Amino acid sequence: MKYILPEYSNEEHTEKYSDEKIEEYRVGYKKSGMQITLTEKNFLVEDEYGLTLKSAKYLAEGTEIKESMIHHHKKGHPSRHLQFKLQAEKETIRIFLDNLDEEDYSRCIKGFLHISQELIAREQKENNITDNLIEYFFNKNIQTLTNERRFLLGKISESFKQGQITAEDKKIDKNKLSALQQTHIRPFLEF
Repeated sequence: MKYILPEYSNEEHTEKYSDEKIEEYRVGYKKSGMQITLTEKNFLVEDEYGLTLKSAKYLAEGTEIKESMIHHHKKGHPSRHLQFKLQAEKETIRIFLDNLDEEDYSRCIKGFLHISQELIAREQKENNITDNLIEYFFNKNIQTLTNERRFLLGKISESFKQGQITAEDKKIDKNKLSALQQTHIRPFLEF
């Protein structure tokens, strides 16, 4: 699979790591008890891929972590899916994206990147970060992904209608969807 993040990330802040098993691109921001990372990882020896947005806020009472990803792997849930870890609710939400060819999967990944801007902007606002995090993480190409965002949201809508959105491996209903729309993953559920 062709790497997507380097095409849309701010080159100045993008790092590359590779060894015989993994290739990874990463943009990381760390300041005053807050860390945000956007990572694209491809495993070279297995069919495994992931694009992950993770934020960690270090508080006196513990670390608050938010994690969103689009990925596939052979273990656990092998189909392509979005996954969100909601620490406060102690839940893992999965949105299965069935019947995608490589081109459609690439469009979904790009849609995830576009929506990630909203999550990063929210972290910036909630944590009173004065740096422009959108410019820190992304280059101007990110604005070209509006259609991919709509495509991904359409796929998420289809997944909901087909019962392919789960919380702790149980299908969610409209009430649970409404509750999830009040969490940080809301931009992914605005279909």
